[in-house]
Amino acid sequence: MIPIDIPTSRPTKRQLRALRTAADLKTAARAVFARQGYLNTKITDITMEAGRAAGSFYNHFDSKEEILAALAVDIGADADEIAGSTPPSPTAANEQSIYQSTRMHVAVFWHTYTAHRDVFAAIEQATLANPAFAQRMRAFRSEQLQPWIDWLTELSDQGARLPAEPAVTAAMVATTAETMIQFWRGDPETGIDNLTIFIATGLSAGSAPS
Repeated sequence: MIPIDIPTSRPTKRQLRALRTAADLKTAARAVFARQGYLNTKITDITMEAGRAAGSFYNHFDSKEEILAALAVDIGADADEIAGSTPPSPTAANEQSIYQSTRMHVAVFWHTYTAHRDVFAAIEQATLANPAFAQRMRAFRSEQLQPWIDWLTELSDQGARLPAEPAVTAAMVATTAETMIQFWRGDPETGIDNLTIFIATGLSAGSAPS
């Protein structure tokens, strides 16, 4: 059989314009949220920042919550990209391996959080004002913590004694990491090292001996 080359479908100019508009609106939303806070932001503030007509917003997003949810999805994609470029972490439940694997996970979390600090702040404000959105973000957070849960489950299977079940331990670690990142003002790598030591020490204390 003679192979037939089937042309790859390319986006139309209209589709490309729509993608650019959506991207411009998200970039504008981030800037406005960072400058004046999520609760004080109106949709017209976003469209004005993006240099778009007010009505164009609703061609892409149903509400202010929807554009924030889209920014949250971008966080997840960014975290996946950062994690994908990081070597796999060891899972043996000994002190050295726990430190190495902890640092890898902490570094991914740290770099993702600091890159999207403004979006995380907006999400926190939105969840306080909108219970339905808060529930949606809890589900999103659980999804983002799944790599941590998988890692901690592997450590537990290797003999580590976690302070709680993997899902709860992951939430504890993430909350600790968020708090430190918010207040840390020094070199990021030093912060990652310090946070890694703090978390890994707690995990190693209940682990099987080397």
